[in-house]
Amino acid sequence: MQRDRIRALTRALLPLFAALFLATPGASEEEEPESFQEKLARVEEGMRKNPRGVVPHARNSCASKLGHAVRLYRMMEEERAQRALDYCLQVLKLSKTRPHKIVVEGPNLAELETAAARELEGALGLEPDIAHGLEIYRECARCHTPEGHGLKSGIVPQIAGQHQKVVIKQLADIRAGHRKITLMNSYATLESIGGVQSLADVAGYIDTLEIGTDVGMGPGDALEKGEKLYGEGCASCHGARGGGDDEAFVPRIHSQHFNYLVAQLEWIQSGRRGNANPAMQAIVKGYSDEDVRAVADYVSRLEPPEELQAPPGWKNPDFAE
Repeated sequence: MQRDRIRALTRALLPLFAALFLATPGASEEEEPESFQEKLARVEEGMRKNPRGVVPHARNSCASKLGHAVRLYRMMEEERAQRALDYCLQVLKLSKTRPHKIVVEGPNLAELETAAARELEGALGLEPDIAHGLEIYRECARCHTPEGHGLKSGIVPQIAGQHQKVVIKQLADIRAGHRKITLMNSYATLESIGGVQSLADVAGYIDTLEIGTDVGMGPGDALEKGEKLYGEGCASCHGARGGGDDEAFVPRIHSQHFNYLVAQLEWIQSGRRGNANPAMQAIVKGYSDEDVRAVADYVSRLEPPEELQAPPGWKNPDFAE
């Protein structure tokens, strides 16, 4: 009799065990498919961390494919862009499906803003130690390049010559989780960079770098429209030539890569960029895809003052062997 009860109980619980141990996590019909940006973030993290120990020439192949994927995505060829990213995931020996995510309730927006503001306030009044800033930047240079010019693909932005206060604010926001950039998470931590003095130091060093003008640009087929949109909605804060405002935490955007600008405008529109200026959100909210590309193309072609420009082919002497 006891044995029969056990058998009956086992049969009753069998479906539950199957659901718990045999079902694929995160594979429910209701779950949305992984977006291009989510998959791109996974590939970028895989390139940086290389958890499977993939050989350099294979990673170089993936790096080339990444740029191709971004170009396809900007051309509205998302299916082909996704296939290019799948190729990278295969090369990096990573899963082609999004890992199951456990949702844990985190701090609200007000708490994130408070944490970021606290660090920002602590760093702003400090005198930067440029030599120490260089030592911190050596790690940043792995992605942003020694010159700070980023990548023409737009996956990595140009940060050379960026206003000191702007860099401090963005790093503080990233550290607090107020601005989410998967690739930056481990580089911006207290353990990686250091405290508020280190924020001031690395921002001070970045401010000394000369700005590159050989950047990724758009097709150039709607520059008049881009100029009009920029004059109407952007110039009042970013300046007529995109020079920004250090005191107001408005970044330089001249000579920034086209694809990076497009991505940021799209993220501001959708609310994905958590620390976006509300006034800017209001301006770009009504932009069409064509508007976004036109204004980004125009901005990418704005050049900084000549005294801030890096000479053609300039190499950072701080990284000379």
